[in-house]
Amino acid sequence: MKTKSIVAVLSVSVALVLPAFSAETGAAPNKGITYSKDVAPVIQERCQDCHRSGGIAPFSLMNYRQAKGWAKMIREVVLDGRMPPWHADPKVGKWSNDMSLSQAQKDTLVGWIDGGLAKGDDADLPAPREFYEDWGIGKPDLVFEMPEEVTIPATGVMPYEHYVLPTNFEEDTYVSSMELKPSNPRVVHHIIMFVQDPSGSKDAKDAFLGIGGAMLDVFAPGTNPFPLTAGQARKIPKGAKLVWQVHYTPTGRVEKDRSKFGLILAKGPVTEEIRTATVINTGFRIPANEANYKVEAEMNFPDSATIYSFTPHMHYRGKAMDFVLKYPDGREELACSIPRYDFNWQLDYRLAEPLRVPKGTTVKVVAHFDNSDKNPYNPDPTKSVTWGEQTWEEMMMGGMFLSWGSGEAPAASTD
Repeated sequence: MKTKSIVAVLSVSVALVLPAFSAETGAAPNKGITYSKDVAPVIQERCQDCHRSGGIAPFSLMNYRQAKGWAKMIREVVLDGRMPPWHADPKVGKWSNDMSLSQAQKDTLVGWIDGGLAKGDDADLPAPREFYEDWGIGKPDLVFEMPEEVTIPATGVMPYEHYVLPTNFEEDTYVSSMELKPSNPRVVHHIIMFVQDPSGSKDAKDAFLGIGGAMLDVFAPGTNPFPLTAGQARKIPKGAKLVWQVHYTPTGRVEKDRSKFGLILAKGPVTEEIRTATVINTGFRIPANEANYKVEAEMNFPDSATIYSFTPHMHYRGKAMDFVLKYPDGREELACSIPRYDFNWQLDYRLAEPLRVPKGTTVKVVAHFDNSDKNPYNPDPTKSVTWGEQTWEEMMMGGMFLSWGSGEAPAASTD
């Protein structure tokens, strides 16, 4: 009895001296962590692009009350790595838009939740982020709206909708920021904005760009406006028309949407035109019950180029995608690797430092698909799958933002 008493006393003493550690993060619950001083900056930086009024997330995290109310969910998704969504291999490349949490940020969030959700002093709060009427780019110079409001039925399958809208631009127009904004993000699976060039001119570089050559902007879950630096711009040709491709997904009730497209015009001389390229394989057939089916596609750069980002695109059977550069001197470089692709988050991966490649470089895109019953998102593992627009079909597309040469320099100024 005496021995047991001593052990019990020692156990209590140790418990009083040592903090209780979280097995998941290695961090101790910390009552010194406050929302105002420690947590709000993390949520601002990593969460509010989506978790705000008008954002694609189902709830806002713009203040203490909201963060406290969702604390249990925040803890869960942070510990299992679901949020913020980010799927690149951390050992390959460095990315300017990496939204993943550092270990210190995870420890802050979990320590705050486990430590009692202290609010802290309002004087410690960072200045709130400002969103102009929910536009991520700020106040647009021009706004185009779909020509009509669309009614989405409660159930069934909606084919892709297409709408054509004239720009009435009397000269080539250069845009420094753009954003597609659904009025009802619950039902908008994605929007692709194409531009019809009335000149119809094509060359080898246009052929390399593929369907990406006509792509101007994309909205999909997880996408944010692509930031351009001074002198960079996207071009909308004189007299061009905007072609909206919209994919709606019924929610179980009748819904309506009338999406918008906001533009901020380039200020000052334009020295580099940013283009979209797509490397595609449409000729595959993924066998039924195949858990790791490989599909490849490659293209050869007809000119030197500067690559700014990579964007993988597959559907529910998409498993992984790699972008491999094969240089004219024989070197190979794994430039981007997405080992756990997630169709629910259509992310682009923006290089921290642009990647310059010489003429004759080959970009090879290697995709893997899981058409087995081990894939919880698989619509039907008993059927083989080919290319198609609907989500129960498949796509294999590797996208890139790039410019030609050291940066195309159009003879244009927007002053």
